[in-house]
Amino acid sequence: MKRNFLATLALALCAAAGSADAQTPAGPRPGAGAPPPAGNGEVMGMVIDTTSSAPIPRASVAVRMKADSSLVAGAIATSDGAFRIQGLRPGAYTLRVASIGFRPKVVPFTIAEATPRALVGKLALSHVAVTLQGVEVQGERPTVAIEPDRNSYRAKDVAPAAGTASDVLQAVPSVEVDADGKVSLRGNENVAVQINGRPSPIRGAQLGAYLRQLPATIVERIEVVPNPSARHDPEGMAGILNIVLKQGADLGISGGVTLSGANTERYNGSGNLGYQEGNLTLFGSYGFNSDGRGVIGINDRERFDALRIPLSYTEQEIDGSVGSAGHNLNTTADYKLNSRDVLSNGLSINKRRSTDESLSGIAEFTGGRVLLDQYNRFRDSRASGLVIDNTLSLKRTFEPRVHELGGEIRYNRSSDDDETQFWRQSPVESGSLARLQGENNIVDALSHQLNGQVDYTRNIRAKTKLETGYKGIARWLDRDYLVEKDALGTGNFTRSELSNAFQFDEQIHAVYGVLSQSLGKLELQGGLRAEQASRDFSLATPAESYPYSYSSLFPSGVIRFKPSDATELKASYSRRIRRPGTQELNPFPVFFDAQNVFIGNPLLDPEYTDAIELGASKQGKFGSLQISPFYRHTTDIIRVIINTAGVIDGRDVTSVTFENLANANSWGTDLNGSLRLGPKFNGFASFNVFKLVTDGGSESALSSNAVTWSYRLNATTQLSPTLTLQGMYNYRAPVNIERARFSGSQSANVSLRKKIYGDKASVAVRFVDPFNTIGFKIRAGDDNLTQITERKFGVRATYVTFQYNFGQAPKIRPPRQDAEPQAAPVFQ
Repeated sequence: MKRNFLATLALALCAAAGSADAQTPAGPRPGAGAPPPAGNGEVMGMVIDTTSSAPIPRASVAVRMKADSSLVAGAIATSDGAFRIQGLRPGAYTLRVASIGFRPKVVPFTIAEATPRALVGKLALSHVAVTLQGVEVQGERPTVAIEPDRNSYRAKDVAPAAGTASDVLQAVPSVEVDADGKVSLRGNENVAVQINGRPSPIRGAQLGAYLRQLPATIVERIEVVPNPSARHDPEGMAGILNIVLKQGADLGISGGVTLSGANTERYNGSGNLGYQEGNLTLFGSYGFNSDGRGVIGINDRERFDALRIPLSYTEQEIDGSVGSAGHNLNTTADYKLNSRDVLSNGLSINKRRSTDESLSGIAEFTGGRVLLDQYNRFRDSRASGLVIDNTLSLKRTFEPRVHELGGEIRYNRSSDDDETQFWRQSPVESGSLARLQGENNIVDALSHQLNGQVDYTRNIRAKTKLETGYKGIARWLDRDYLVEKDALGTGNFTRSELSNAFQFDEQIHAVYGVLSQSLGKLELQGGLRAEQASRDFSLATPAESYPYSYSSLFPSGVIRFKPSDATELKASYSRRIRRPGTQELNPFPVFFDAQNVFIGNPLLDPEYTDAIELGASKQGKFGSLQISPFYRHTTDIIRVIINTAGVIDGRDVTSVTFENLANANSWGTDLNGSLRLGPKFNGFASFNVFKLVTDGGSESALSSNAVTWSYRLNATTQLSPTLTLQGMYNYRAPVNIERARFSGSQSANVSLRKKIYGDKASVAVRFVDPFNTIGFKIRAGDDNLTQITERKFGVRATYVTFQYNFGQAPKIRPPRQDAEPQAAPVFQ
């Protein structure tokens, strides 16, 4: 197939960055003139540590003219942190204090004829972790960082013994990862997963498999963005989960190796290598993961007549095993063309395979419990996939975080091959052989995606910032679905009418603008994103096409008020969209087992959500507390519909499909708290409760009204300078959906980590699901039928992990004071 997609705008704007002029040398700007001659004014103050309130000796202090930033005077704080700079004439100035291991701070002050002395009081500096000239200077950094639009969780703190990115996500508050690797936020699986700020190119089960192959050692932090601005892609009704990977920030050569294995059939290994010399920075990582576990469960069905008298029973017991393995390679290369322009390329390759084998014993009974039929059903599934993703970007920095232009081109290719065999074996009669009735399902899928993007940022005034840009997406998918059957058990397979093929094409063009304004302690942000999208879903048999085009506007806004450095209040609004995935549109019946089938709906419309979120946070010496009430109104909501009286290919089945209902309203609150008592204890807890009400509209009787809640506890204690103990527990309460109810679920992890050889190596023991509680139970039905489905996934295991780091330690050169960029406006 031939596809045309215009990404030339992104390329042209990338190239427009061109070569940069040489940077202006530090010192007075041309035309700025010399600083004013000495006067009788002075500024006095003290530099202290935010955490301990202790003085910071020998901190550097610089005074600049506020009008043109020219350097006027400087000093070094005394041993008790005090400083005094004299000889200042009347005027407006800025004062900057800095010290190695601390984040610099800039404050304004004024000298007047009537008040020649300015008292700036105690200036508190917060810690940062740096290493200078091979000598490590560590500052205590919080596990949770509360930012204007997101919460950031450091991976090594929330999950110090994790083996994969999926393990790290499972330890983050409000985030859940089920047994299939699917990720949800606040109980909603429609969350956008990003990697280094870019949307993940794969979704669903493929994304879960990818995250299980991504080594935890290269994950820097997890960012939870519940209400993104118009700059971000509007997909993800629940918000965005951004997985930030470590980059090659080391000078010279450095790297690490991690090996991990469990008492079950699970093991993984990974390594990373970084290099930086001059203008070139390289970073690469490789990971291998293999996972095998048992699965047991039941599917019990009971049919009734109009008087609720049992008509028949079906009992099914399942005993099986699932496995997965894969390789993951990530590389990044940055080259600094000149003082302003950086050319970057990122390549990711993921190759995976999986197996799913099960034996189901099925018994059919009359309403009086008389046995009608009994047989075994075998399921043997093999799947493999390959994802190649490459991003080429060019960024020009006119002034860091103040005036920037960037563009990128991204290409993704994903192939999937699945083959599933079903066999039915009836009981062996006396003197005869068993008859095997078989079925083969073969899926061959290939998808391509091409993105072009340009982003421009500029401070149009001292406290006003403009962000604007364009993004174009083209995606196409070909999928062939072949079903072969041996109905007589003779070994002769014939093509079934369930076989089919489809093509899917999608194009999205979007432009956005975001304006931020700072008004003292009040910060405002407003944005708008406009999109034009189209899709075409076409079937081979019958030859049908389902084209769909639509335009959308996505406004966003944030109001943030900081009465103090430790207290923050905010309110935010955004509009989001959920576009139906190809699996939800695909009308091919896909059988989970003999009685349960998945069927997509090609007529689905996208759903839109208007989200309002409030927030209040308080940070103190011993931790932080954050509360975030939210409200969401969704129109054309896409909901799972369970039909217990379906008939597919002559079978009585329970079908799972999707429909657009009229609307849904949900509201609730998140409560997050962290506690830091030095190295002896570091923990956080989260609690989430929400109510969901759905209305099927005048043409549907489907509706729901449910309240559910969840909480998570995470605690870390340092038993000794080299030994750390951590525990995590998560619980989600039962929840009702249309025609069904999910039971509650819980999980726990415990890990013990020991440093060896200084900080170069460590050994960890991690106990996953020690109480064997991970699983699910769902009760579905109506007046005619009740079905109970239960699964236990055999997650429980004990892991032993060894990690070793080698190479040169990072050397971070502190910037010169006269090269410090000016304070940028809000929402950086």
